[in-house]
Amino acid sequence: MSAEAAPAGTQALARLFVYIGGRNIARNVRAPMLAVVSLVQPLAWLALFSQTFRGIAADPAFRAHGYHDYLTFFTPSMLVLSMLFTALQSGMATMTDIDTGKMDKLLASPVPRAAILAGRVWADLWTMLAQGIVIELAAAAMGARFATGAGGELALFAYGTAFGVIWASVPNLIALRTRSAELTMALGFFLTLPVLFMSSAFFPLLLQPGWLQEVAKAIPPRT
Repeated sequence: MSAEAAPAGTQALARLFVYIGGRNIARNVRAPMLAVVSLVQPLAWLALFSQTFRGIAADPAFRAHGYHDYLTFFTPSMLVLSMLFTALQSGMATMTDIDTGKMDKLLASPVPRAAILAGRVWADLWTMLAQGIVIELAAAAMGARFATGAGGELALFAYGTAFGVIWASVPNLIALRTRSAELTMALGFFLTLPVLFMSSAFFPLLLQPGWLQEVAKAIPPRT
């Protein structure tokens, strides 16, 4: 391959990536109810969980962990939780492409397989960014405070979004391999929910049984 051909190929791949990603973003925009639910749902969860478990903050063991209110403790977990469910929706969107025949057309074209998956995840990245901003602003308005200040908030935002993008590849791969919406949803929940409940997402490690503490040490998010 000549030196001129390599940049041309890279540019073509970039154009395909932008086109497929833009097409997925446009499809999301044309479904305003989906966009609204994607942003409102994390707020509902944030309010529900932070109020339901707020009494835990009175436990001396909780305060010994360095936290003074459950909202501040739970906000990072809520951000990760929203990213995980957006990743699951990504797999379901791929299933829609499969069921409507759009995926077969893409696979029959000379489009690189990596560009198809990357374009799908690229569109989901923007949903995750919007969710992260909404969650952090809502949590701050509700009284959550980050001990590390703005730098800590930005770090949480960056790591949470990166984790969501990486995780989005999992349900997409399941969808592409199984071509089953039911199996994609079932396996997605099976892989997502245990990771959360067996981690320190909802309760500090000090308040969990000993065996669960050992399991949680190997599972993010760790708080």
